[in-house]
Amino acid sequence: MAKIGVYITGLGETFHQESVEKYATRFRNELSYNSIGAIFEIKTEKIDYQEGKQSTVVSIIEKKDTKENVIYKFYDFKYREILIEKFNKYNILYKNVLLFVLVVKKFPILLKRLFFYNGYNRTGQTFYIFLIFLIISLAILFMIPSAIIAFMALTTKLTEIQLPFKIANIDLTYFSVMFVMPLTTLLLLIIPRSKEIVTSLATEFACVDSYIQYGDQSQLILGNLDLLIEYISETNIDSKIHIHSYSLGSILALDLLYPIGNVPSINTKKSIELFITIGTPYEFIKAYYTNFYTNRCLEMDEKLKWINVYSISDALATNFKKDGTIGESEFGIEGSSLKPININYEISPIQDFSLINFITLYHLKIHQYYWDASTNGQSCMRMVFNKMKEEELF
Repeated sequence: MAKIGVYITGLGETFHQESVEKYATRFRNELSYNSIGAIFEIKTEKIDYQEGKQSTVVSIIEKKDTKENVIYKFYDFKYREILIEKFNKYNILYKNVLLFVLVVKKFPILLKRLFFYNGYNRTGQTFYIFLIFLIISLAILFMIPSAIIAFMALTTKLTEIQLPFKIANIDLTYFSVMFVMPLTTLLLLIIPRSKEIVTSLATEFACVDSYIQYGDQSQLILGNLDLLIEYISETNIDSKIHIHSYSLGSILALDLLYPIGNVPSINTKKSIELFITIGTPYEFIKAYYTNFYTNRCLEMDEKLKWINVYSISDALATNFKKDGTIGESEFGIEGSSLKPININYEISPIQDFSLINFITLYHLKIHQYYWDASTNGQSCMRMVFNKMKEEELF
């Protein structure tokens, strides 16, 4: 019986053109590298697991000695549109105001975490991420007075511009020309496709905050994921399901497996045997949303194996250790006895935080580098595949 994988991508992966087809192709490549005398092909189809909700299904077919067998299937779970649908109607100005407010709201706990770790060891890197959010949101907001000043400059000299461009004896004209415009220009130069990134980032960060803080859209998202698991269980009788999750997708999967004040569905408890997390921001969320992991149902502890892929250089990834070092996990989900099997994946020598890395967004960009954009490039999939074989899960 073929194994089944449910692929839950990160929120930003839609922007970076990742897909279940690419993920499955990388898995297929590892099968080819570890087999002799067999050819592995991919077949893609669309299914409706409920009215109006589709999943892309990628089957990996083994051809050997005139025989064909489906040995692994991937179903993708699409949640981005559900998560951001309330925010899609807002313009870029409103989105950036919202992003600015969210960052300001978090700054007290950000500053607190710099001095009181509370078991979290990457406070400097995460403070840096929020600082980047603040700079990006301010850059767009500062464009408003800059644009007004530029318009006024067409009809008068800058030196003649008076109120309303002075507030509390602060010359906004001088401030805009000397600081705002150069800062905005710098950001536009160093961040390719900045408008798309800002729009996407503001929308997604605001939606994630609402999801974590208030459970916004969580019931609808998790209800759809339950329906997909039900469809798979009924269509592939007695098959075991593996959750393959990346970044925010791992948090959604965690909510399915370890629900808040609820219990997992019967199909979840019966069918899911493996939880794979890649670049999971577990500790990032725990540090700044302190109650998010409390009051969880732990029934899946005895039914799961858990593989966790992380990079020390990744400012968002969790190594489930009490320090920022490579090694075996020391804890799991809050209150749980299940600890993940840790896999460290680095694409370059580990680098300490530096000004150059800050300017180039190094520790944030590393979050995207668990695989190359091309399916022919190396990726963390080899280590995941080998560990699945070692644990007799495939």
